[in-house]
Amino acid sequence: MNWFKSSRYFVIFAVLVYYLWASTAFNDFSPNGYYNYLTRGFAAGHLYVPIEVNPLLLARPNPYDPSVPDDLKMHDMALYKGHYFLYHGPAPALLAFLPYRLLSRRDLPESIAVFLFVSLAFLANALSLAKLNPKADPLLYLALGIANCIPFLLHRIFVYEVAISCGYACLSVAFALHFYHRYLLAGLFFGLAFLSRPHLAIALLFASPRCWPGAVVPILASLGYNYLRFDSPFEFGLNYLLAGVNQQSPNYALANLQPSLHLFLLQPPVWLTRFPWIEISSLTSIALPPNFFHENIMGALWLSPFLVCARPQARLAATCFGLLLFLSSTGWVTQRYLIDFLPLLVLASLSGKAPPRIQRVLILVGLALNLLLHIQGPYNAP
Repeated sequence: MNWFKSSRYFVIFAVLVYYLWASTAFNDFSPNGYYNYLTRGFAAGHLYVPIEVNPLLLARPNPYDPSVPDDLKMHDMALYKGHYFLYHGPAPALLAFLPYRLLSRRDLPESIAVFLFVSLAFLANALSLAKLNPKADPLLYLALGIANCIPFLLHRIFVYEVAISCGYACLSVAFALHFYHRYLLAGLFFGLAFLSRPHLAIALLFASPRCWPGAVVPILASLGYNYLRFDSPFEFGLNYLLAGVNQQSPNYALANLQPSLHLFLLQPPVWLTRFPWIEISSLTSIALPPNFFHENIMGALWLSPFLVCARPQARLAATCFGLLLFLSSTGWVTQRYLIDFLPLLVLASLSGKAPPRIQRVLILVGLALNLLLHIQGPYNAP
């Protein structure tokens, strides 16, 4: 039994070491990430980022036109009343970037922030797995950390990956606290997930009502933050986003569900005859609706094929499928969005009962494909 526990701890430590390497191997320690700009704004006492808007952009009749040249605008920032704002939630700045700046007077590299968030999430999920499946062996902990699209996320780290990893960390901590019956504190982290990415509030629908009071303060803080920025508590910045075609607001439609679910779950990789033997592509054999935006993607059931042979923990699985359906309705599909549901769905599946032999074979397949995808990267440029 002591050897069993020791090997489990070794796997957890090895995953954390891998995360540190993976988050820094392909990413610069840039001081100019979007969340560092936001943090500088917070430290100066305002909610906009301290970047001067190009007067030529403000002089245009429609500065939000996707055809505006990139050299005139900050891509994927929100422009309102002559200032730039982040449309992403402020939780990463409040939880990591601002405390680091106040303590060190320096910027926190985005790659280190993402490493911290995914590490916190993995540790929380490991505690949940220990609670839900005390007999889980070290291979299951390895799958919990690697066979879930997290390696892909760590290849290219920018503002998107920061927001996604922070939301993932908050949800993971919330569920761990939930399973250990710390409901009020769990609610706080469910609320912080909303403060990272608003649609993650779907998780509250599947949590115990005893968690809900703890979520009130972060949710109200998010709505107040919106009001102070955009004069509306329900405006998160998408209506003022400077972005490309079909990227400025979700195109919610039932017609998006079937193609999105296919891409999110089933889209196969492109097989290569050279290392790393796989790449992901934006090409698809299925028809896509009008105004549908998607990037290179590989479906979740290739990265975590053992999901098909498990009886998942119900509360986690319901949350993950709720998030998957919401994402599939938006008309936006990209690989990094898998992090909103796949790691917790992996936890749900490893917490249930499954045929051990086939599960282990499929776990090994998933581990290999995730590691190869990390090396390949998001746009087929290893």
